[in-house]
Amino acid sequence: MAKVGIELTMEELQALLTLASNQFFRMKYIDPKIPGHKERPDELRAAQSAVQVLETAFKAKKGIKPTRSEPTRRRTARAAV
Repeated sequence: MAKVGIELTMEELQALLTLASNQFFRMKYIDPKIPGHKERPDELRAAQSAVQVLETAFKAKKGIKPTRSEPTRRRTARAAV
């Protein structure tokens, strides 16, 4: 997939992030409840990725350090047998 670079002001980036995250929410939670809806998992994954990219760029410009994208695993102690 080709990557595209663009320049945005912080206000434009924030507006785009808001629009993208609202659209992603609609695609994920509202659209499946509409009769005749056809699932498009590739489109949903692309939308989620786009929101994450925009969010990361926005946080980086605001000086917020990125968090780990991987969920932390709980370590459990094994019981001695």
